[in-house]
Amino acid sequence: MNPFKYGTIVSGEDFCGRKALLKQLIGSIEASQRIVLLGERRVGKSSAVYEAVLRCNGERLLYVDLLGIKSIDALCRRILRAIVILEQKTGWLEKIVKSLAYLRPSISVDPITSMPTVSFDASIQLKANSIPEVLTLIESLGKKRKPVVVFDEFQDILNLEDSYEALALLRSKIQFQSAIPYIFVGSIRHKMDAIFTHHDSPFFKSAIPMTVDPLPYEEFSQFLKKKFTKGQRKIDDDTLEQVFGMANNISGDIQQLCEALWEVTSEREIIGMDKLKGALELIFSREQKSYENYISLLTDIQLKCLMAIAMEGGKRVFSVSFMKFAGFNNPSTVKRAITRLIKLNILFESEDEYRFTNPFFRAWLPHKG
Repeated sequence: MNPFKYGTIVSGEDFCGRKALLKQLIGSIEASQRIVLLGERRVGKSSAVYEAVLRCNGERLLYVDLLGIKSIDALCRRILRAIVILEQKTGWLEKIVKSLAYLRPSISVDPITSMPTVSFDASIQLKANSIPEVLTLIESLGKKRKPVVVFDEFQDILNLEDSYEALALLRSKIQFQSAIPYIFVGSIRHKMDAIFTHHDSPFFKSAIPMTVDPLPYEEFSQFLKKKFTKGQRKIDDDTLEQVFGMANNISGDIQQLCEALWEVTSEREIIGMDKLKGALELIFSREQKSYENYISLLTDIQLKCLMAIAMEGGKRVFSVSFMKFAGFNNPSTVKRAITRLIKLNILFESEDEYRFTNPFFRAWLPHKG
């Protein structure tokens, strides 16, 4: 069985390191603090939160994913769905359903898990005044055994047309729930800063900031080597360093490339540089349709800009040499193209560098051109 996991929350023996971070998280959860957790996507933020909650005796995770949120109605429904998931194994589900009678809930049994599931009438649009009601429901859960409330990709709440009102209503209720720990997880720093560090934001200085950095090479590389060893494989140091470099030291992407290396090798093999091409080709074959979909969304100018960043890097995109390579004469052309590429979540800005959200898409692009 392939031991490498990516794109999912990991815990227990699949969780690597982060002792200091876990200690901070556990201490803050036990003290019912508010936490804002920052880090790049796929660096392991959600797994760190999940592992910390597991290590807290008697705590329960109420997980709300706000990725791509577009409306207050969707915000409220995602919170309600998280509450139902948390309580579906307890006797409180019926009580919750009764309290939400105005949403005309219906209960059915999942044919796979045999667990009860709840759906709400989609024709009823939840407005801003529903936010305090939903959070009051969370507070009622805490009377039995407090939940740890996690809002993942919290920066996407800024996508709402009435985001300020939503934030103000959330804050007005959360600040009085002193017994319940809230963790706000985000991957786009400037948006999270706009929420938590700008003085005119309702959430200004409302949470303890923590950062999830990439795992140290020495620690994570030893963890990965042990995974290969269990399958009677061995990866040489140079190849593993190349894996880290290609994946920009992001643990989720490193695991993805290791998973592909496992698939293209056999027991008792020593995995060297020659195996990287096959592993990348496997990833390309799996993801080609999504890559082609990205391409279909771009104009010729945007694609030229993206190709140039893939080949030249994203540190000096307004320099004469970069524009000459890309075939542009005007920095504003580059700026407009990059703005669109960020909006499409193909690129993101990190420490004065424009980087690919998916490093394997970057590796695939030169083959396309």
